[in-house]
Amino acid sequence: MYIRNLRKPSPNKNVFKFASAKINNVIMCESTLEFNACFHHEYNDEIESYGSQPKGFKYEFNGKNLPYTPDTLIIYKNGNEKYHEYKPFSKISSPLFREKFKAKKQASLILGRELILITDKQICVNPILNNLKLLHRYSGIYGVNAVQKELLNLIKKSDVIKFNDVSSQLGLSIGEARSFLYALIHKGFVKADLSHDDLTNNPTLWAAYDGF
Repeated sequence: MYIRNLRKPSPNKNVFKFASAKINNVIMCESTLEFNACFHHEYNDEIESYGSQPKGFKYEFNGKNLPYTPDTLIIYKNGNEKYHEYKPFSKISSPLFREKFKAKKQASLILGRELILITDKQICVNPILNNLKLLHRYSGIYGVNAVQKELLNLIKKSDVIKFNDVSSQLGLSIGEARSFLYALIHKGFVKADLSHDDLTNNPTLWAAYDGF
């Protein structure tokens, strides 16, 4: 096995940096698709850790042993580990790509990890991607202040409540309420339906659990 070093500058590739609070590290990504996938991993409660460009391996294709490095290694809380390869949907239809990927998948299974192909049609989906990007902006805010505690108490008492009702009942501007609530959602204290509700358009909110 071998490791590709994305931290080494290359004139031929753009490298995107994703600051992960989950793994407390900066993840180097080779493409915008890989970068956008990080937002999904960051807020997936089933994922323990993840990282780009893990150790590569060899796969056999047309009688040759070829090198391959998956885009990401995902480690789940249940102990499972999976490799991801990210590709635009427009790039996966060719017979050559499909045959090569099949060979890579077989080699990966021998190592005890499933290799999964993920396309932009699964990653670049809104409102969820835009919602996750909004939450990520607040990932560097630590602690819970008095206003946020008041917000959380109101949401708990209400069971479920609309964002605009939270803002009006506590006398906060829309901007202030969003700032406080996005940070609470990022920390896991407040939940919203990120797959269907646009966080900028009066989403429904509920408390995740008691206490801080």
